[in-house]
Amino acid sequence: MFSRHLFRGVLVVYILCILASGCAPKIVKPQAGADQQGWAPPYANGPVLEQELQAVQANLKTVYFDYDKYTLSPEAQSALQYNAEILRRAPQVSLVSEGHCDERGTAEYNLALGDRRARSVVEFLVGLGIPANHFSTVSYGSEIPVDPGHNEAAWAKNRRVYLRVSK
Repeated sequence: MFSRHLFRGVLVVYILCILASGCAPKIVKPQAGADQQGWAPPYANGPVLEQELQAVQANLKTVYFDYDKYTLSPEAQSALQYNAEILRRAPQVSLVSEGHCDERGTAEYNLALGDRRARSVVEFLVGLGIPANHFSTVSYGSEIPVDPGHNEAAWAKNRRVYLRVSK
C-alpha cells in the first residue's frame, strides 16, 4: 500500500516535470525600432516629449576630426551611420550640428573650420537618407572646449561636431 502511494507520487512528479519541460518557451518580440543595444524611441506617432528628446540626445555619438581637417575619418563615418539609425527611428527630431575646433588658429579660421565640419556631418547624414530640413548648423570655433587642457589629448577632444537635439 505504501509503495503504491510512493509510486503514484513519483509518477505525478515525473509527469509534471515532463509537462513543464515540454512547454514552448515564451517568445518575446523586440519593440519596433529597437537596435542592438535595446534602444528605441519611446514614441511611435505621437507628439515628441522632453523625455523623448533626451533619449535621442543621450544616444547620439559625437564626431571627432583630425587636426585642421573637416573630412570624415572612417571612425567618424561609423559614428554617423550609428546616429543615422537613431534618427531614422525618430523622424520628428530636429538637430543642430555644432562645429568645434581646438584652440590653435585664429578665431576667424576656427569659426570657418567649425562651420565646414558641421556642414560635412549634415551632408553625410543627408546622404544616408536623413532629410536636410531636420538640420541647422552653427560654428563655435574654439570658444566652447570640452577639455580646457593645452595638449594634444585635450585638442583631440575639442575637434568635434556635437549633434544637439533642438525643439
